Amino acid sequence: MSFKGLFIGICCLILMACSDASEQLNKDYGSPQTRDRLLPADHPLAVQFNDQVQPIIEKRCVVCHGCYDAPCQLKLSSAEGIDRGASKAKIYNSRRILAADPTRLFIDASSSEQWRKKGFSTVLNERDQTLLANLQGSVLYQLLVQKNKHQQPEAGRLPEEFDYHLNRVEQCPTLDTLDEYQEDYPLAGMPYGLPNLSKEEFKVLETWIGQGAPMSRPPELSDAVQRAVTKWEDKLNDSSLKAQLSSRYIYEHLFLAHLYFDEIAVKEGTQPLFFRLVRSSTGPGLPIQEIAARRPYDDSETENVYYRLRRDPGTVLSKTHMPYALNKKREQRWDELFYKNDFEVEVLPDYQSESPFVVFQAIPSYARYSFMLDEAFFTISGFIKGPVCRGSIALNVINDNFWVFFVNPELETRVTSDQFILEQADNLRLPSETSSETLSVRDWLGYAAGQTRYIKAKSKFIEQNMDMQSGLQLTDIWSGNENSALTVFRHFDSASVVKGSVGKQPKTAWIIDYPVLERIHYLLVAGYDVFGNIGHQLTTRLYMDFLRIESEMNFISFLPNESRPQVMASWYLDSTNELANYLEDQSLLYSRPTGVSYQTPFVKEEFLTQLKNYVYNPQQKIDNNFKYMIPLQDTALKRLNSLDNRVVRDLPEMSFILIESEKGKDRLYTLLRHNAHKNVSSLLNEKANRLPLLDTAGIYKGLIGNYPSLIFRVHERDKLTFINQLTAAKDSRRFFDLLSRFSVRRTNPEFWQVSDKLHQLHFQTDPINYGLFDYNRLENR
Repeated sequence: MSFKGLFIGICCLILMACSDASEQLNKDYGSPQTRDRLLPADHPLAVQFNDQVQPIIEKRCVVCHGCYDAPCQLKLSSAEGIDRGASKAKIYNSRRILAADPTRLFIDASSSEQWRKKGFSTVLNERDQTLLANLQGSVLYQLLVQKNKHQQPEAGRLPEEFDYHLNRVEQCPTLDTLDEYQEDYPLAGMPYGLPNLSKEEFKVLETWIGQGAPMSRPPELSDAVQRAVTKWEDKLNDSSLKAQLSSRYIYEHLFLAHLYFDEIAVKEGTQPLFFRLVRSSTGPGLPIQEIAARRPYDDSETENVYYRLRRDPGTVLSKTHMPYALNKKREQRWDELFYKNDFEVEVLPDYQSESPFVVFQAIPSYARYSFMLDEAFFTISGFIKGPVCRGSIALNVINDNFWVFFVNPELETRVTSDQFILEQADNLRLPSETSSETLSVRDWLGYAAGQTRYIKAKSKFIEQNMDMQSGLQLTDIWSGNENSALTVFRHFDSASVVKGSVGKQPKTAWIIDYPVLERIHYLLVAGYDVFGNIGHQLTTRLYMDFLRIESEMNFISFLPNESRPQVMASWYLDSTNELANYLEDQSLLYSRPTGVSYQTPFVKEEFLTQLKNYVYNPQQKIDNNFKYMIPLQDTALKRLNSLDNRVVRDLPEMSFILIESEKGKDRLYTLLRHNAHKNVSSLLNEKANRLPLLDTAGIYKGLIGNYPSLIFRVHERDKLTFINQLTAAKDSRRFFDLLSRFSVRRTNPEFWQVSDKLHQLHFQTDPINYGLFDYNRLENR
């Protein structure tokens, strides 16, 4: 039978199915039964999957179905996710009164049968494994067929029936509801709201599904990689009390990391394999039995805990990818800070106390802080790329664009002490130390009161121990490596962080000290439960206000006393009386004198310039800012840094720009919109705090962010035309004309070609940090 004949035959069978599809399928092909679809990596069908099928799934499906906010929890980024299937239960649910049961792939269930019991429905056939059964019984296949039967437009905007809101109602059809779904939403085949697969791609997937969707187990690790895994697991599971406590600290900070052996990858000339650091009830040499706790510091409820390196079999996604290298230099540094450091651990803490300041009190705070600073970009990426970072409420605690610096660890040891931090542990309590089901206003007021007590105690302690004559100096800022300065961009309901003081000077800046950095991690990364209830999510968001203000006040402390109130007031226009009183607290504003000298009345701008120059170390050739600067051949693009506000207000949060060259030197840029606010201290009233007439935009070399809203494709010969047309697009009509000529819309037949080129160039530019982008926020304009 020809491909065309087979396609028509299958469509007819689908149309003839009775209203209760499952009942008819049971009659025709037997009852459903989960199946092991994973084959050894050298099996011919596994090789076929790796070489032909998986690339299509990754580049056409995973770009929408990859992570926590994948529609219907259908994660197609791994064989286990494909086999698990879909669920209508929402992970991100801001109205949830009770915490939900976690549904983390690889953690909360270990088989498809267990996932079925948790409410996940298959998208593949689980009945008799025949060609017709595999095609007719696969929701995935039938949605691909639906797309072919109901072609979407190939130009202009998609019809209004397409809903791309993050909180849209998801249908998540099963075999029993598929007929109704296809009748109600004929254009909602897959890929949803994007161009069809090519005929060749469709045929590859059809053949694969018809074969029963066989997939591949990961290949065996090379001898070198296996030796490295054994070496690091032995180190992490040393039996001494010092090693056990140190490994626990390392695990609680790296559990989201993609660990890799860079030295081996370079030597073998291959892309590195990525591993997750997990807690297991089984030790090295035995199969990993991952402990499925809600948080990394929850009681394991097992007699022994082992730290294991578990290979991550999933596709690398830009929005969750946080690479962290394990090598000789790392081992030496960990020995210096932890395993061979001069401190003693007399007894291991239990899991009853969840305060990191109590649990890890035996480890010098200097070592803990230095561990996080060594890879500060990774540390801050935790709350940028972790599950907390989704939705405007989760992110309206930060400004759209700000620089981040860090207190020098040597200053930390001079003006604070391990004993002081331990004494303040109760005042430094976090909402995440309670549960995932918090709704108590009294608890929240307790956190606020504790923060106030801590600030006052800290001010008193500094007054007693700091050199008040010389005051704070520029050398009190850490400039140890390329992580010394970071730039955070917020994109309304997502965010990005890059190394360096990038772009124009921002409105605000943070200087983070150890107690703040540790609390950020345990509040938004280790302690945040994405499955928690509304109370847990709100108190987490509200507590972050304290950490932002404290970091901003650290910056303010380097300015002259007389300038501090007015700078702080400009950051918090129209703030509530309660917040205004809090900001005017003498303990916050005037506890530390500055020793920095200023030459102009523009002290904030002058200090930002000093900081930017100070953290750049020419001896180490560290200039992260250069990475994002517009090159000389594209100087004209710099005009997009000064777009008229009327143009900016039509821009989305994030636009990717592809400049195509006839010489094969294509280039990538990111155009970001920076939204202005009176302040960012209002939980549910962001719109009232917006200052859209002050919004600006910035153009940066390379790709920043994970969720493009618009994609522009510009040929080199049309670059000036594009720039001129964009700068002149001061009304909706002219902006629409710009989109019609240069944007790659969802309807563009060449969308996938452009998408492939974006990913290819991104990989060539930064192969270690490369990951697939997410198109769930791609606008329909």
